[in-house]
Amino acid sequence: MTALIHGGSAAMDILYIRDMIIEVIDKYSTMHGINYRLPPPIASTTTRNKMWNKLIEIHPWHLHPLDILPSSRSVIVFAIPLSLEAINSNIKGEEPSIQWLKEYILTNKLIEEVGEHVSRKLKSIGYKTIGIKPTHDYDPINLRSSWSHRHAGYIAGLGTFGLNNLLITEKGCAVRLGTILTEAYIEETLKPTIEYCLVKRGVKCYKCIHRCPINALSDWSKGKYRCQERLNAIALKYKDVVRGFADACGKCATGIPCATK
Repeated sequence: MTALIHGGSAAMDILYIRDMIIEVIDKYSTMHGINYRLPPPIASTTTRNKMWNKLIEIHPWHLHPLDILPSSRSVIVFAIPLSLEAINSNIKGEEPSIQWLKEYILTNKLIEEVGEHVSRKLKSIGYKTIGIKPTHDYDPINLRSSWSHRHAGYIAGLGTFGLNNLLITEKGCAVRLGTILTEAYIEETLKPTIEYCLVKRGVKCYKCIHRCPINALSDWSKGKYRCQERLNAIALKYKDVVRGFADACGKCATGIPCATK
């Protein structure tokens, strides 16, 4: 573990946290035969970052990190890059591939295991730490969640938003995100200096918009309800096949330039 000095106080090297995460991914991927695209992108910011308050001004239902862990000092956001096999399998057809749905379920479980592992490690050296649930923590009526991993990732510097409302990381937007809150002071990461979305950089792309089978992204304020209805239908249709509730699609995250980079 490397200690860095930030503003007169020692900070834990974020690569130390990344190594913890990779340790879990390596074992999990071997057990389940998934070729995650390592290393996982990871970013960190402090709970004092003023952008948390700005986020809550825009989305008042969103919790501040201190609402969840009052003693926390750092917010770590990490991305698990989904396998090329799952991504490529999900390009064709209007319905998501079985492999994509299975990897969605398994990766959500992996994110929980990562949170538990990092929490145990940091608690063992004196820092209270918790991992936030990866998904299914939202109001089914208005589709509002008390915690957005995407927005936390943006604040921490993990990536920038695409037109598909997904966070584009250095490994693309075909990822699953997780958040860890800790009392430890983790090395802060810098935000990207450019937009990762091609359209936001002046390139005529819009491929993610056109990839949506139900055209939900053309007007997300209304489209998000159609999207959720479709995801629930998919989850119910394939629950026995994938042995879980996979309310996922991924069409707007695959077959596009920013899927993997």
